[in-house]
Amino acid sequence: MAFLKSEAPNCDWCPNRKTCFYNFLGNAEAKKAWRDMRVASPFKSGEVVFHEGTPAPGLYVVCKGSAKVYKSTRSGQQLTARIELAGDLLGHITLLADDGPYTGTAEALEPSIVSMIDSKTFFDFLSKFPDAARALLKELSRDVRRGENKARDIAFKSAKSRIADTLIRTAQKPGKSYPLLINIKRKDLAELAGLTMETSVRTLHELELKGLIKREEKSIKILKEEELRRLASSAS
Repeated sequence: MAFLKSEAPNCDWCPNRKTCFYNFLGNAEAKKAWRDMRVASPFKSGEVVFHEGTPAPGLYVVCKGSAKVYKSTRSGQQLTARIELAGDLLGHITLLADDGPYTGTAEALEPSIVSMIDSKTFFDFLSKFPDAARALLKELSRDVRRGENKARDIAFKSAKSRIADTLIRTAQKPGKSYPLLINIKRKDLAELAGLTMETSVRTLHELELKGLIKREEKSIKILKEEELRRLASSAS
């Protein structure tokens, strides 16, 4: 997949800039450098951004759409570790750890645009703009907190609460009446919530009967967001 400068969206016009790493950069010079050094490529649903086991050439940013990161076993089984939405970083943990190849595969969940900055350019950027390192620490802290929260939820929350929390965390609001989960497979949803497929499907059915969500062929529509949030925050 070719990454080109012409494919990189303008960060100043991006509707997702408020949640993007770009928004946390300290000054106008750093933001300009960030805009100028990115190249980007469109990805169709199901196309792979990077493969598990391959070297990390740089840092990726989901500019539009969403991507899932999954890990594979030697027998070919896959486990969805997380879903990254527009504005989120991809591949940054492996790049910063500098300890080998990617430990997971990133795959577009829907038609998406992903930007990339090669390793040398990115580390030169951090050297020139030290405040950007603080923004990067915020991203890493969020990743750590997300992992800790997932471990806590698996230990203490009910299946309904875990599914509700996963729906809320991965929901997008693409200018429509309700938040939507676009092209997310039931298997991915179950793995993100730490549940079996059977329990996840049964729980979704119960939430639909309560009028909180509506399941569609390739998406889940959230009908009562506040009630779902209250359910997501409740412990078992």
